[in-house]
Amino acid sequence: MEFTDFLTIDYISTFMGTVAVTMLVVQFLKDLPGIKKIPTRYFTFVIAFLNILICSALTGNFAVSNLYLMLINAVLVCFTATGGYDFAIKNVKIQKDKSTELKE
Repeated sequence: MEFTDFLTIDYISTFMGTVAVTMLVVQFLKDLPGIKKIPTRYFTFVIAFLNILICSALTGNFAVSNLYLMLINAVLVCFTATGGYDFAIKNVKIQKDKSTELKE
């Protein structure tokens, strides 16, 4: 890999490449006025799906029969890119037990 090839289509087409590019694009775009209103997890899914779709088209692997698999893969990338915690636990509150606090 040359220094001019930081990202290649071969790397972006891998699972970790798709996760990395999805995270970069989402972090870069999520504060734009129109996108700010969209929940991040849904925006992440859209970016992941578009990334998979574009990589599939550029590498010559696109087939309509693979669209369902691309959607499932986009969900997997979305879970990975967002850490999964936003999907599993919406609001986590940590309560301190007063009996275990140090008394001075």
